[in-house]
Amino acid sequence: MGDDVDKKLIEILSILAEANKPIGAKIIADELKKRGYDIGERAVRYHLRILDERKLTKKVGYVGRVITQKGLEELEKANISYRLGSIFSQIMEKLYLADYRNGIAVVNKSIVYGDHNGIKDTVLKVLEFGLGVGDKVNIVEEKNYTRVETLCGVTFDNWLLGHGILPIPKYGGIVKFEDYEPVQFEGVINYKSTSVDPLEAFIMQGKTDVLGFIENGEGYVPANFRVIPKEAEDKFERLLKKDTLNCILSYGEDNVLGMNVEEDEIGIALIGGLAPVAALVERGYYVELNAASTIKKVSFMEKVNKGRISPQKKKSDVRIKSVLSKMFNSMAKVNYDIDKKDGNVIVNVGYVGKEYYDDVLDILKEAYKKGLGISNRFGIKEEDGLIKISTICASTLDGIFSSYGVPIIPCYGGILEVEEDNERFIDIISYEGSSLDPHEVFFNKVDCETSILAGFREIPMCAREDLIDLVKALGWNGIKEIGRPNNEVYGVSVEKNMCGVVTIGGMNPLTMIKEHEIPIKINALHEIVKFSELVEYDKI
Repeated sequence: MGDDVDKKLIEILSILAEANKPIGAKIIADELKKRGYDIGERAVRYHLRILDERKLTKKVGYVGRVITQKGLEELEKANISYRLGSIFSQIMEKLYLADYRNGIAVVNKSIVYGDHNGIKDTVLKVLEFGLGVGDKVNIVEEKNYTRVETLCGVTFDNWLLGHGILPIPKYGGIVKFEDYEPVQFEGVINYKSTSVDPLEAFIMQGKTDVLGFIENGEGYVPANFRVIPKEAEDKFERLLKKDTLNCILSYGEDNVLGMNVEEDEIGIALIGGLAPVAALVERGYYVELNAASTIKKVSFMEKVNKGRISPQKKKSDVRIKSVLSKMFNSMAKVNYDIDKKDGNVIVNVGYVGKEYYDDVLDILKEAYKKGLGISNRFGIKEEDGLIKISTICASTLDGIFSSYGVPIIPCYGGILEVEEDNERFIDIISYEGSSLDPHEVFFNKVDCETSILAGFREIPMCAREDLIDLVKALGWNGIKEIGRPNNEVYGVSVEKNMCGVVTIGGMNPLTMIKEHEIPIKINALHEIVKFSELVEYDKI
């Protein structure tokens, strides 16, 4: 959904979702004006009829409309270019609306299914070890689930703002701990470069190990990274003496736990308010996460025992790099010759147990027959007691095309919905804004039936015909679509005078293995191999 009409439709759905009750055209029109859409009640009614026809909204007598379940699902998927960066705007909105100095905080709300006592014990244990924002929480047993509410890190931002210090939220990620001490960020995603909440992504994709921290001091804990003006450092340090939220892991100049800090800034690493919920996911509870979902008076929350943590001025021996820089470096190693049909290619790697060899081979053949591989070749062999699977990475295509003179820029990795005739990206993460390959983050969210992993690139529009010729000469399957100049492709917009290029994700064959419930460990952009060392799927 890319045109102005569809943006208005999505905005109306958003207003209805936030209302939680039937509302009429006048209220919707007033709210639209606040959001920059100057349309009257008559135009709103016209848009509502369109939404009714699509079964995204439902009329409730003369009271107004409500959003349907289908509408809620559409809201999560639609208009990917419009949603990119929305996480940052939501954070800034909540930062403004909260008022922690007067007891109003930003709260994460999670729905957890399972034994209430087990859920409660886990949350309280995590907080006892200091992993949380503040000492207020709600753990409420409902009819079929437990509602867990924890303070969000944006509450800390609001507290700083209330004291005249403007924090700029930058990244959500995970911090590696050793001997109960923070060592460095292991993975981060820029809030402006994603359509999904970074902490939710890391938690739900199994990237955290809060339980490991509790058990032996070693693990991976959800965390956030902010910056404040260097001029405010003294004031910030004075405020820390009165900090009741006690959620700062580290702060300082130049390098904070591996994160680069600009010359006139102070970087701050905070514990993620979802850390207790991450532990629940690790224990196997089914969790519905809603980060920074509501504003609430802390007086309505229960005070619990929270361990104290001591903020440190701690650097790291490493500096976190974007996956884009890793991709550019790998692209330079590609020397595949289209005429000779050989040369160096980049592969992703997956490891499975030896007992799954026959099953894995059948699954891979099926995946490649369905066109889910970049080419028709993959690698499979025994290594260190495991079966090692190698699939060509889409960055190989970038390396080939650039070596033949077409400047192609990797932009996003994401999930491409491929149901019926409505193919579109439903979630994306910028390569430049993430230290992890987005396809590692989304690995568990696709099924290779209704959704696949895919990438988005851009080329100058003047290079379009040359790229089309190169794709034909190459004869591989990796390019799904080459867009028209200045036109969005599958919902993703392009820069002026550029064309969008959509690539098949090289890890899709590995996701099919996962879909057959075979345990697999993956590594994206893992190594360089000769194309001739790989085997054709239909000749095994």
